[in-house]
Amino acid sequence: MLGQSPPQETAPAPDLPATQSAAALVSGFEVVNAVKNPKEMGNPMAFYPMRVLTVVRNKWLRKIRAFPGSTDRKPGFTTIEFEINPDGSLRKMNIVESADDAFLDAAASEAISSSVPFDMLPADYQKNGLTLRMHFGYYQPANAGAPFCDGPNWGAHPTAYPLHYVGNGITPPRATYAPDPEYSERARKDKYMSVVQIAGTVDPRGIFADLCVAQAAGEGLDEEAMKAVKTWKFDPATLHGEPVAVRINVEVTFRLY
Repeated sequence: MLGQSPPQETAPAPDLPATQSAAALVSGFEVVNAVKNPKEMGNPMAFYPMRVLTVVRNKWLRKIRAFPGSTDRKPGFTTIEFEINPDGSLRKMNIVESADDAFLDAAASEAISSSVPFDMLPADYQKNGLTLRMHFGYYQPANAGAPFCDGPNWGAHPTAYPLHYVGNGITPPRATYAPDPEYSERARKDKYMSVVQIAGTVDPRGIFADLCVAQAAGEGLDEEAMKAVKTWKFDPATLHGEPVAVRINVEVTFRLY
């Protein structure tokens, strides 16, 4: 199953130095527990790992933003397998792939350990714990099909009209056409799941443009999310009843259960 969260009108992500673009960092996970019956991962369990990813990813990104001297770091991945007890505590955690950089490995490990306790596992989940394998990708190269947000305007370019953000009397745009993306073959084969966050401008005509990836997933999911989001249509945001251009973030969730 491909699950997509509805468009989320949120405040823009904070700017990072050009050498520490958050979108150059990718993250996602696999569910390690054998799932023989897909109903075991049905609602609300289907979204539980996504909530874990969100909590851990946010802590991880904050740690990376504080890293000094990132320009001399090489691309790499830290992969960590960890098990969550029914009460949300951490049973075990092991690094199964190193980025060959102790600082980067520690950032990933600390992002997980500092997120404990997680929410309790849903009561109808049949297993005595949830094992996830989470991937933290560092300094991944840009892709023309899914450009990373960067620079002082976080991906927003000068336009012929004033650019606003939702709030302070500005009503949010409303999606009228938002088809799901395709699941990339690579991610499906690897049973890889994640959430892609895309920043864009909804102009006064309701066209969604000026798009870039604010938080990346990797495994080809960013490109598939971008392809779909480029086709989305909106009723535009308004100020005093008049349509205005706004900068928003939307989230696209890729899950297999």
